[in-house]
Amino acid sequence: MTKLRRFKPQPVGHSILKEMLALHLQQLEIENGGMEAFLPKTGLARGTYYTMLRGIGNPTLKTMERIASRLNMTVFELLGFEIDDARRALKKRGVDYDELTSAIRKKDETTRRIARKTRSQKLSG
Repeated sequence: MTKLRRFKPQPVGHSILKEMLALHLQQLEIENGGMEAFLPKTGLARGTYYTMLRGIGNPTLKTMERIASRLNMTVFELLGFEIDDARRALKKRGVDYDELTSAIRKKDETTRRIARKTRSQKLSG
């Protein structure tokens, strides 16, 4: 008879993705000359950054997209995934990685253009 392995219950809010993000942010911080040099690149408030480094809190996908964009990477890369891994995973679901990233880029450009137009209208009105 096979004995079942017992897994230690994870604390509430435990997330592999949060841990991956925290570890990769720490690595990026080191590669970019430390926290004082890296933090402004992320666009995050210091407290938010500390929360993410500890793997707690609950960053939204929008926040992760914004950080990734400011660091010139994808959310996949921000989480520590290799692009080839993302391509394979999406392909299994029938999604073309290049088409998806192109569509996201176009959406982001449109969103920024609308935001600029709205700001300029508010300033002139």
